[in-house]
Amino acid sequence: MEPLPARDAITPEVLARWAHDGQRRDTPAGPGAYIDHPHRVVELLVAGGVADPEVLAAGWLHDTVEDQPGRLVLAGAALDHGSDDGAAGPGAGVVEPVDDAALRDRALAVLADLFGPTVARIVAEVTNPLPSSSASAGSLPSVASGAASAASSTSTQGSPDVLYLEHLRQMCAHGSPAAVSVKICDHLDNTRDLDPVPADPRDPARLARLRRKYAAARPILRSASSLLAPRWQASALSRDLTQGR
Repeated sequence: MEPLPARDAITPEVLARWAHDGQRRDTPAGPGAYIDHPHRVVELLVAGGVADPEVLAAGWLHDTVEDQPGRLVLAGAALDHGSDDGAAGPGAGVVEPVDDAALRDRALAVLADLFGPTVARIVAEVTNPLPSSSASAGSLPSVASGAASAASSTSTQGSPDVLYLEHLRQMCAHGSPAAVSVKICDHLDNTRDLDPVPADPRDPARLARLRRKYAAARPILRSASSLLAPRWQASALSRDLTQGR
């Protein structure tokens, strides 16, 4: 992994690329670079009329706390030990053993330190809850409170798909329009290529399960208030994902 740049050179895109470095994502053409996903989410936000830099920052970073919290904590340690030059000092490459909820909280604190509490709150809101019964409730009050805190750290029981839909209902009912905007664009990119193609290397059964999961999410998202242009949002969510089931 490349070393972090100096603190003043770390943008949301730079941190997202560093956090997701080496992470792969299944595509119809085979495994692809994961960073292409948040990049497309940001492009969709812009296409939907979102210009707020904090919302676009959250678009870049929306999966970092869920997928790579340890790397965010390492980034914070490296910046703390290396002052403003981004170099990691003694102990900066070590993350003490903590439970998953505490690790997420520390990762959110790094985002708040680098980009402000609003960006961290939006990321907390869109982060899917932990399924582990050992996770502790609560989050960082100064970063994410109420629904955002519960979304990021609260333990919840059930299958991953059930948890996803329940989190989505709660977020669309009580979350911020900024977070809903990021979630809609995340959903749109997640569903852009779920139909199998010739010589598709992906598991057809998994694709069918994902189409059912995301088809159930569409009505929830269609009714949600967001910062996206209403006509664009309605058009973007109009596709029937149950086709080709």
